[in-house]
Amino acid sequence: MTKPRGQRSYEFDPRHLVPMAYDFMRLATVGLMNNKKRQHVIGMGRSIRAHAFEAWDDLPSVSMDELAGHLGAADEEIALPPLGALRTAGFGLPSYVVLATVTRALKPKKILEFGTYRGAGTLTMALNAPEAEIVTVDLPGDFQDADVLALAKNDKEWARIARDSVGMVFLEHEVRQRIRMVRENSLTLDARTIADAVDFCFIDGGHTYECVKADTENALRVIAPTGTIMWDDYAWFAPGVNKYLCEIAESRPLLRIAETQYVILPGKNKPISAVA
Repeated sequence: MTKPRGQRSYEFDPRHLVPMAYDFMRLATVGLMNNKKRQHVIGMGRSIRAHAFEAWDDLPSVSMDELAGHLGAADEEIALPPLGALRTAGFGLPSYVVLATVTRALKPKKILEFGTYRGAGTLTMALNAPEAEIVTVDLPGDFQDADVLALAKNDKEWARIARDSVGMVFLEHEVRQRIRMVRENSLTLDARTIADAVDFCFIDGGHTYECVKADTENALRVIAPTGTIMWDDYAWFAPGVNKYLCEIAESRPLLRIAETQYVILPGKNKPISAVA
């Protein structure tokens, strides 16, 4: 098959095979014994697991190149928070690029978010939906041990880190007037008391099966018929998210955004075609 113009004719250069194997063995042996290099070994392991997860995943997917068009919009310019703000949040820049692209394409007027953390995602959505009112939910600052029993170990650590800094990225920003913070445990929250007719719901709270199920059921109670739901952390390190989303994928047209940890459920007016 002839490759389209502007696209290279090969995906892997066999000349790299031996050097790649050498680098792998060197990192996996010498790297483990060197404190300064151990972070690269850990990064390699995570990358391998991420690629393996995507290779064997059964959810239908849509490519990032096709994402905006899939959501019924042109590929428009996006806005991102300052790099320092994104680094404060502690997550990868590419994830915010995709979140910005989805938000810009949807042009939502009402947004509901589960999992504020330090607010980089909230600010990203606010910048790309300049007319939207946003409600973002996170644990109360005075949460007790009983409030986090259902959280995974990593989630408990994130909750502890952000206890006194939830939303800090947007608190002094001009978009703050469009953002309502709700400090409640989403396991006991009824979303109908804080939002309705939501155009876009972003779920990035607790990652256990129990938490993602509760947040999703809340989202389904308030999402508009044309609204879109998006989940973060459909990945190898969050088995609870994976299990729940695979279950509901049997009855709902979920789509994974390829090369990311995002899964979306488009509204009724959005296309649902995808590649396997």
